[in-house]
Amino acid sequence: MSKNFQEAIKDRLQNGFKNWNGGYENWLTWCNTLYEPDAHYNVYGKRLTLQEYKDMMGQFFAAYEVELGDFYNMLIEDDWCAIRYSVHITNKKTGEKFEQMSFEFVNFKDNPEPIGARVVEGWALSDKPLS
Repeated sequence: MSKNFQEAIKDRLQNGFKNWNGGYENWLTWCNTLYEPDAHYNVYGKRLTLQEYKDMMGQFFAAYEVELGDFYNMLIEDDWCAIRYSVHITNKKTGEKFEQMSFEFVNFKDNPEPIGARVVEGWALSDKPLS
């Protein structure tokens, strides 16, 4: 894999993560550029299609205020990336606030521009999974 592809992965994630703090519609816009149309995402022990993942995140954003916290680590090797970050979450119904530590392991595809680096499949874990 080329250094340019690895930089494209880094740029895609760093620029895109800013959309987390703009609500579901901003996240969805980012999602549509981040993921391949046939991508899968593995979260909470389930392998989801992209549409299932979008639907799950819509429910998540409806129930919780979500603000991306600190971005701690990003390791990129070939077409794989591992990231660790925190998320500040507020339950809209109860007002309970907590910090969630998340780790993702993601496989990317190198597309010609303007599409660029996009996720083929990802795996996510958090220390405080939401139900």
